[in-house]
Parts: sequence; structure tokens; C-alpha cells
Amino acid sequence: MSVTGVWGGLSASERRSERRRRIIEAAISLYGEKGYRNTGVRAICQKAGLTERYFYEGFANSEALLAAAFDQVMRALLERIRAAADPALPDEARARAMLRAYYETLRAHPQGTRVFLVEIAGVSPTIDLAFERSLLSLTEPILDFYDKDRVGPLARQPLLRRGVAGGLLHIALAWSANEYEQDLDEIVDAAMPLCVLARPVLHAPGQR
Repeated sequence: MSVTGVWGGLSASERRSERRRRIIEAAISLYGEKGYRNTGVRAICQKAGLTERYFYEGFANSEALLAAAFDQVMRALLERIRAAADPALPDEARARAMLRAYYETLRAHPQGTRVFLVEIAGVSPTIDLAFERSLLSLTEPILDFYDKDRVGPLARQPLLRRGVAGGLLHIALAWSANEYEQDLDEIVDAAMPLCVLARPVLHAPGQR
């Protein structure tokens, strides 16, 4: 090891980050297969190819790992949604493309979807709060598209925003519960009215 702390081409910080990444990916895989409550630290570390001491290097406990796993799934989902928002598309086509990206990504990644839709719920008040805050971030791409100035009802009414976020989530829950039987276009059709609630034109008379 050199005086700069680099070993094998990676610094100590980079090696910690790599171990953390492997543990999170192993957790997503196992939570998706067996569920959070049925998955212990030892099993996660074995799947990651690491000893248990490395788990506690990056996470205080299993709950902290679940939060990190959920955050990774959420960030990947938001990246897909934003990437689908092609400004060259007509307005309605762009909104539909964003919704397709959301639901198609959930269908294509069942393990991450289970973490996002099922395993995160009811673990603890702290996790529930983190979930609610993160869930609201799903409405950010909708606001970016329909209401950049954040003057419309979705931006101004927290309860409405929670309702829209929950509606998008529950459509996904129902679809996954039916093993994705409905066509994707049918799911997008069901979700489109929720997105339209973000339009500033829905203001009450005289509001801006």
C-alpha cells in the first residue's frame, strides 16, 4: 500500500464505496426474492461475497440497509422517468412516455419493484417517513413537465400531491398484484388523469 492510501488501483474510500454498492445490490436481490423480514445480514453478506464486518462498516443496522436499497431503486426509477421526457415529443406523448418508463421499469425489475412497492411499508415510523418523502419525489418529473414555475395545484397543495403520488403507486401495486396482466397502454391510460392535475390551468379563478 502506498503512502497515498491507494491499493490495487483503488483508494480506501473507493473500496468502501464498492463494498457498500455490493451489499446494497445483494440486499435488493434478496429482499426481492425472500422479503426484508426473511433476510438476515449474514445472507446478504454471503451473496455480496463479503464478511459481516463489512456490513457494519457501511450500515448501522438492517433498517439502514433497507433505506439505502429503497433509495437506490427510487433514484434509478427517477432516472428512467426523466430520460423518457424527450422535449421533442408533443406534450401528451411526452407525459405518456414518462408514465410508460415508470411502469415499464417496475415490470422489468421485479426484485427492485418488491422493495419499492412492498418491503418498505410498515417497517418503522422512520422508514415510513422516508418512504413518504421519497414517494413525493416521483411527482417532480410531472411538475417539471407541466408546471415548471410551481404555481399549479399539485405544487401548491401538499395533500393533492400526496394523493397523486399515492395514486401512481397504487396503480402499480394493483398491476403487479395481477401479475401485469393488463396491457401497459391500459395502465398508462389509467394514470394520465393524475398527471394532468399538475397543470396550472386548473387553478381556481384569480389564482396564480
